[in-house]
Amino acid sequence: MAEDLAQIVNEFDPGAEVLRARDTAAALQALQDIIAMRLAFLIDDRHADGWNELIDGIMARGGRVVLIPRSEGVETAPFADCLILDRPFTTEMVQATLDMALRRRTA
Repeated sequence: MAEDLAQIVNEFDPGAEVLRARDTAAALQALQDIIAMRLAFLIDDRHADGWNELIDGIMARGGRVVLIPRSEGVETAPFADCLILDRPFTTEMVQATLDMALRRRTA
């Protein structure tokens, strides 16, 4: 799934730098080296240690969160200014989410 998302993002914006993290701890570690960001796709793992810190760090760097449910058919509740990308997703769904997220961010 992460590889698919990375490929779709790179097709949408060839200049985008895409980072992948295996879990919340790895994402927090990667976030330390990031000054600014536009968007983060996250599997909804609100109960993981460091989740709130990760969300705060993303938002502090100007990033918008796109939540992906943990599994197909599971609904996830939005928070703050996040978007939801339901599973299973298609390329068109990801592109529409990117377009909406980035358009709202620059509006």
